[in-house]
Parts: sequence; C-alpha cells; structure tokens
Amino acid sequence: MSAPLDELQRPHETPEVTVPSHLASVGQTSPTSAPTPAPSSSARRPVAVVAEGDIYDAALVALVEGCGYDATLVEPAQLSTLRNPALLIVRSAGVLNLVRRAPRLRNVQTVFVGDGLVGRDQIRISPRAHGAETALKQALATVVGPPAQSSGAAPANRVRVTEREREILKTYTLGATLRETSHIHRIAESTVREHYRRVVRRYEEAGRPIGNKAQLLVEFMADGWVRP
Repeated sequence: MSAPLDELQRPHETPEVTVPSHLASVGQTSPTSAPTPAPSSSARRPVAVVAEGDIYDAALVALVEGCGYDATLVEPAQLSTLRNPALLIVRSAGVLNLVRRAPRLRNVQTVFVGDGLVGRDQIRISPRAHGAETALKQALATVVGPPAQSSGAAPANRVRVTEREREILKTYTLGATLRETSHIHRIAESTVREHYRRVVRRYEEAGRPIGNKAQLLVEFMADGWVRP
C-alpha cells in the first residue's frame, strides 16, 4: 500500500495549510453558544477524491477511509454531474480548474493536496510538509464533522474502482448484455470491455482472480461497490 502523506515530507518543515476565512473560526465555541451537532454517519455524504490516474489515487482514498470517512474515487470527466459530495480532494491545478467550472460544485468545499497557489476558497495542504496527514484529518473534521465509528473492516485487499467504473460494471454484472450496457451509458461496447478488463486486472493483482462477470459481481458485493 502506498505510504501515508506523513511519509512524503521534508525534514523540519511545518505543514502548509491554507484555510478559507469563513472556516477559520470553526471549532472555536463561545461560552454562550452550543456546538452544532455533526451529521450522523448514516446521513453523511462521501468525500470525493478526484482521480489523477496514478498510484496515489487509491492511497488517498484509503487514507480518507482510514480517518473514518466514506470516500469515493471519481474521474475528472464526472465532475460536471457529480452530486453534492461532502468534500472534494484534488491534486492538480488542472483538476482544480475543472472543479471551478462545474456549477454543481460551486458550494462544495475543496481541499487541494499539492504545491502552488490556490484561491481563497480552497484549503491547501502541502503533501511533502511534516504533519500533512494530520492537517488532512483536521480539514476533514472541520468541513465534514467528526469521524464515524468503525463499522467493521472491508477486505484488506479491497480493490478500488472509480465511480464511473462502478456505474458501468454494476449495470453489466447485474445482467445487462454488452450492447445493453453500452446503450444505457451511451458509450461504445469497446469502452465497456476496457472498463471490465481494467477492473478484472486489478482484482487479479490483488490475488482475487475473476473468471466471468458473475464472479466480478460477487467481488463487487464483498468490497461494498454493489449492495446485495
């Protein structure tokens, strides 16, 4: 598994965390005001990690989940249709620009895990700074609320899939043909095959070989990607 953010650090460097002004006072309660209760775990929306197509995608999702929050990996092409996540985590300026252009995400808080300048409305965390993992936990707690209690571990070799892969392969594994799946999602049949092969390869690399789409459905259910 990829190293946590704390291991990607420069010696003696303090974490660079830029917090928007409207969040600066969160956590500071006055004697006369009661704290606002955090949403329950059942009502809590997931944290969306926008994929960059490298090994750190899965590592960042695992880190967020390890902090006690639900996380989902989304592809940049899905941003325009993404439904109100609790928080967005991005790692590049290019993806951040896509987020800014998505009307549905206008009011969603964004955490930028990377180097460079960001706007006043984003929280920035330098991934190489000492204490970066702690800074991410603080940002999650500030925006989303306290972490949920653990409800039981997922498989140690859980395979990560993007939201788009999950949507397409859920349709396919639940009984739709290749042609029906491509028609429902308005993509080519070759694209359905490519998603299937890519995800099956990940399961094989995790030591969980897949022989057909029925077996993939079983593994999806074991990993929580499809509810029984």
